[in-house]
Amino acid sequence: MSIVQAPSAADHRASSRSAVPSIPPRVQPGAALRQVRSLNAAGAGRRTAIDATAARHGISPSTLRRWLDRDETGLGGRLDAGRRGRPAEIWERPGATEAFDLWATDYLRLERPTAEECLRRVLRIATVRGWQAPHHAKAFLRRLKSTVPHAEIVRAREGAGALLELYPAQERSVAGMAPLDRINGDGHPYNLLVVLPSGKVGRPVVWHWQDVRTRRLLECEAGETESADLVRLSLHRLITIHGVPGHVHVDSTRAAANRWLTGRQRGRRRGGAGDAGEVPGILHELQIGFSAASIWRDAAGRGKGRGQSKPVERAFADFAHAIETHPLAAGAYTGRSVVDRPETHRARAIPWELFLRLLGDGVAEHNARQGRRTEAAAGRSFDDAWNDEIPRTVVRRLSEAQAALLLLPIESTVIGRDGAFRLKAGRAAGVPANRYTHTCLADREFRGRNLPVRFDPGDLHAGVHVYRPDGRYLCRADCIAPVGFADTDAAREHERQRRRFRRATEQGLRARERMDELIEASTEMLASEDPAPPAPEPAAVRLVTGGPETPAAAEQAEAGGRARRAQLLRGLRLQQR
Repeated sequence: MSIVQAPSAADHRASSRSAVPSIPPRVQPGAALRQVRSLNAAGAGRRTAIDATAARHGISPSTLRRWLDRDETGLGGRLDAGRRGRPAEIWERPGATEAFDLWATDYLRLERPTAEECLRRVLRIATVRGWQAPHHAKAFLRRLKSTVPHAEIVRAREGAGALLELYPAQERSVAGMAPLDRINGDGHPYNLLVVLPSGKVGRPVVWHWQDVRTRRLLECEAGETESADLVRLSLHRLITIHGVPGHVHVDSTRAAANRWLTGRQRGRRRGGAGDAGEVPGILHELQIGFSAASIWRDAAGRGKGRGQSKPVERAFADFAHAIETHPLAAGAYTGRSVVDRPETHRARAIPWELFLRLLGDGVAEHNARQGRRTEAAAGRSFDDAWNDEIPRTVVRRLSEAQAALLLLPIESTVIGRDGAFRLKAGRAAGVPANRYTHTCLADREFRGRNLPVRFDPGDLHAGVHVYRPDGRYLCRADCIAPVGFADTDAAREHERQRRRFRRATEQGLRARERMDELIEASTEMLASEDPAPPAPEPAAVRLVTGGPETPAAAEQAEAGGRARRAQLLRGLRLQQR
């Protein structure tokens, strides 16, 4: 009688491995090295021998070159030795899989704990629960990399932004575009200590505009902070010098997507965007397209821009660091972060004029550098690509008067009953808003209405321009400056202006009056009218009793009371006698 034994676990694993198709044997480094040496001995060069051997064995030349370097250092005897590794049986122990699951849950977090920290916590749990878990963090890491995709590991430990970096960037073509068809802009803080125009020492911010077609930096404006004025002034200079662009591509920030610039633009992604009642911005008035750069949000809901959305981000990495580390700015470089500060941090602060010269020189060198590999430059410089294509381009331009007026920011304001109004621009803590007025604004047609007002933020006391709701020009309103309580000169000037306003109004009213004609017509009407007939009399009259007391009746009643009191007193005196 034969006894049939059940297959053991080892036999089951062996049969499972035998069912799997065999993997081709690895390339033996020793054979590849011997072939390289034989080719060298036959007269072939090192690079030729390496390329031929790598192609024959199906490996990369860099791998073969690394094997040669290790063989020359005496490590060649170990190249053919196969990797032993850790046997897979360690994960078949009781509780090993559960320990790995807990370790992976702890390790795959945005706080990014180290593998050793997670292993110590898991081993404490394994001791309590009786699990036989491996005691080496590398074993857990090897199993994690073999079972979990790399993209999931990056997303779990580094966030959504790092995951997006793994996706191949989109390559966009500029074929069919012309210079100034589309521009993009962004602000960049320079890591230099500079004496700012306000007298403070800090890092300046520069707003750059770049042509998308030729990648040439067109204009820039430097300031203390990234603000709406910085963007507006740089765009003003660009339009005045180069012409009106067809489309603008910027970030959806408060400075770039402000209402002065992007009012009534549907792509601004802010509250009230595109409303008919919104004040039109500069881009809407000049018929310039607008689009906001794409952003992504992290787990906390914080938005962050993507450097791949705008080509100007690449330009910052190309020339900004050269400006910051210029020899004339030695000692003023702050480093890119707090962990990247040089020993000369805060050693000096360069003057504002020097920074502007370094900025201009850096931008000019960036545009004139040869060997650019962009689609439009094709080995030339950005300046060459611009100068070659701009003569064949139709560019819209503004006259000086149009540019001076249309490129001013605009604000909607309510006209008061006295024809005066206030602007929010220029208002600050403890500083009231400026008041403006004009005689025509006191008309009933404009009182209480919202009217668009254009102004120069750099000189709010010079007067502002008021427009009708349909965009027609109305008047230029002057600023009413507040004065001191005891300022008699200002009081006399204000009274003089009031009298002048009264005389002008009365003269205009007298010019419209026709009083003589009105009196003559009224007299003729009185002479021609017949006397009115007598009013009819009632049949009887009845006196009204009661009701409120009249003043005469009250006085008569008081006099009668005094007489009665006097008579009573006289009677009392006679009785006493």
